[in-house]
Amino acid sequence: MFLSKRGQVYYIWYTDDLGRKKKISTSCRLKSEALKFLRDFEQSLVERHSRGQRVLLSRFIDEFLEYSAGAHRPKTTDLYFTALSEFYRVAGDMPLHKLGVREIETFLASKAKGVSASTLRTYFVHLSAAFGTAVRWSYLSKNPFCHVPKPKLGEKLPLFFSRDEFDQLMRSIPNLDHREIVFCAVSTGMRLGENLALRWSDVDISSRVITVQNSRDFNTKNNKARGIPMTEGLYRMLLQRQERLSSEAEVVFHRNGQNLKVDKVSKLFKRAVRIAGLNDKLHFH
Repeated sequence: MFLSKRGQVYYIWYTDDLGRKKKISTSCRLKSEALKFLRDFEQSLVERHSRGQRVLLSRFIDEFLEYSAGAHRPKTTDLYFTALSEFYRVAGDMPLHKLGVREIETFLASKAKGVSASTLRTYFVHLSAAFGTAVRWSYLSKNPFCHVPKPKLGEKLPLFFSRDEFDQLMRSIPNLDHREIVFCAVSTGMRLGENLALRWSDVDISSRVITVQNSRDFNTKNNKARGIPMTEGLYRMLLQRQERLSSEAEVVFHRNGQNLKVDKVSKLFKRAVRIAGLNDKLHFH
């Protein structure tokens, strides 16, 4: 580590944890001030390196998952848990500062034979984000995932229902509530969670507009509200549903006043797909 002057300003040259030469401006024009900056910078690197050496992978995982539980949705935390658990199983309880490209590529190679390309990419994305947090927490000076290519996805043709297949699917759903959920989803493009969280207060029958927005029990995927115009068929269906149900439930789609669960509706949908003899890879989403 040394000082050099370029123009009127002193710079510090040093080697990072990955062996690369780096420079940082001191923003100082006087050598005495630049030397003080250099001493402070050296001390910060020593403290960061010492902190990183004290942190084992298991400790970081515990701390990160605790943080994620408060910062992310439960489903996102579950994805982090799976990715980090699989990485720990392969890498072992190593000091965090020793994590490098070799350990990451070893992990990806070990998982590539047993999981789909999509799952492998999901592992990579969530691990990269988690260790990006380790950098913010000064447990690492650099995220080693930045130097590993993201696993590629094979090109897949999109799946969709034809009109005849959709009619066939609807005939395979015996329950009226579930049929109306599916009809609403197809008419609006709303996700399953958005359908089940939809409240009558978000449905403007007179203006024929549905507002998808955050509530105390639900957040949209990007936390932004949006308005969706109703088709004629959806308008008639919601009008009839409103007149038919005497329940005081807030939500539009429920069963005897009880909120419906995403997992249960998703499974019922998959069952209907199979009964209708359609492509088994078709999902509600």
